[in-house]
Amino acid sequence: MFVCVTSALTAATLLALVSNAQAQSIPPEGELHVTFSTAAVPPIGPMPIGEGRQYVQLNLIMTAFNNQGNPILNNMGGRCQLTRLMEGSKILEQHGYCTYTDSDNDQIFEKCDVNAGQALPAGATNLCTLTGGTGKFQGLQASLVIDSGPIKSTYEGALAGIGHKNGTYKILKTN
Repeated sequence: MFVCVTSALTAATLLALVSNAQAQSIPPEGELHVTFSTAAVPPIGPMPIGEGRQYVQLNLIMTAFNNQGNPILNNMGGRCQLTRLMEGSKILEQHGYCTYTDSDNDQIFEKCDVNAGQALPAGATNLCTLTGGTGKFQGLQASLVIDSGPIKSTYEGALAGIGHKNGTYKILKTN
């Protein structure tokens, strides 16, 4: 019985040390340089709303890879839901939210807004913020500039893109 209790305590201590080491492996602040890809599933056509304007809803599947290997937005899958108000090929406004999840099921939350008047399809510059997360990403705050552009898809009518997220982050203590 002593061996079982000792083994259980040893296993619990090792798990605590591994969890603590993983949490400490994220520097409390730094730069972010992330490459991402996106695809709309299913692509939805724009809806005319009068006066040459269109309302567009985007439901995007995302992948993100941190170019520095930092766990923030590294090897994560995500989903974004965005809305756009467009006039011709210009975005008048765009707003939305994304959630990314890693292999530990820890999540990062992102809020994005596009600068008005950016031309498409050359891509637009988004201003995004990481607004928190769960698990090891709890207390995460970041300011990001996102540049992206379309890529050709082999699926007719599908919207696909690639881009970069660059900025700085901090992990704020939440205790």
